[in-house]
Amino acid sequence: MAANSLLAGGTQALCYLAYRRKDAVSAEDVARSLDTNPVVARKLLKALARKGLVRIKPGRHGGVALDREPKDITLKDIYEALGESTIFALRERGNPRCPVNRAMKGLLTDVFQDTEAAVVSVLADVKLDALMAQIG
Repeated sequence: MAANSLLAGGTQALCYLAYRRKDAVSAEDVARSLDTNPVVARKLLKALARKGLVRIKPGRHGGVALDREPKDITLKDIYEALGESTIFALRERGNPRCPVNRAMKGLLTDVFQDTEAAVVSVLADVKLDALMAQIG
């Protein structure tokens, strides 16, 4: 069970674009910042573009840039753009004869939903410009 770093990657990509604001930035540049394959960076950037956080100009003289001001982008926006629908998920499998396994859905569903709502509320309060101010 691995942790999902998609939100961290999306946030870093947007901070990188904000940092390089006046320069033409390619998906390869973003990939180098993330230390990942350019294909992974392009997939991430396309998800961010679908939600209007970045704009992508294809072609030789193209590139990627923020489509909003950093003060208008929250971590919640990034979270939602990347399709993070749940922080916690119930196990898909388990022993159907085990009373503990059968009880888990009823025991954990509300707890997981409340926890996610609290996390999303915190993400809504963190803006990209505040992170950029700390980067310098």
